[in-house]
Parts: sequence; C-alpha cells; structure tokens
Amino acid sequence: MVRQERYKVDFPIFIAWQDAKGVTRRAGGRCVDLSASGAKVETRDHFPVRTMVMVSSDSFGRMGNAIVRYCLRVGMKYYVGLQFSALMQLGDPVRRKMLAKVMVGHGEEPGAEPAEPGPPESV
Repeated sequence: MVRQERYKVDFPIFIAWQDAKGVTRRAGGRCVDLSASGAKVETRDHFPVRTMVMVSSDSFGRMGNAIVRYCLRVGMKYYVGLQFSALMQLGDPVRRKMLAKVMVGHGEEPGAEPAEPGPPESV
C-alpha cells in the first residue's frame, strides 16, 4: 500500500448514509485530516465500520463517497476514518479548491504540514 500525504485541515462537513432500516440519515462534523484516498472526521455520531457514506461540504460541495474504516470514541466525540471509493486526483478541481482554501487560511502551502496518522484500520 502506497502511503498518501495527509494534510491537517479544519472545515465543516456533512455525512449522509442509509441506516439499517433504509432511512437516509445526515450528520454534521469537521474534517480534521485529508488525503487523496480519505479523511479523518470528528463528529458526535457513531458510524459502524464498513458503512457507505457520502461526504459533502458547504464550502467545497460533494467530496465523494467513502467507506467507514474505523470509528473511535474519544470523550464525547468520535473520530471516523473514511476511505474514498475513488482517489481524488491531484488535478481534481474539488481537491485543489479544498487544499488551497484551507492551507491559505492557515498561512501554509499545501503539503507544508503533513498530519499524523490516525488509528490503525483494525480499530
């Protein structure tokens, strides 16, 4: 497996999914880590591992479909690891827009501060 560069970010996101009864649900959270293949999200909601979700943001629009790889409770919140169903290509306009906006907001260039890895996928 090729390790992807990850970026510390901080922007609101929305997650949509279908629960066990087939009802479409929606939850808010914050994206705190982003790479071409996935994201780490902080939320108040628990997500079962292997749940298929759709991730979007008011600032960036639809970010893509993803699968929950881990959901770790820390205090009153959860850290959810998402793996996108298709890699966001470096030339992808949505990814360029996301990274440019969040990095400029922090006074950084994209790639200047890689994030620490999240919990292992088995968590």
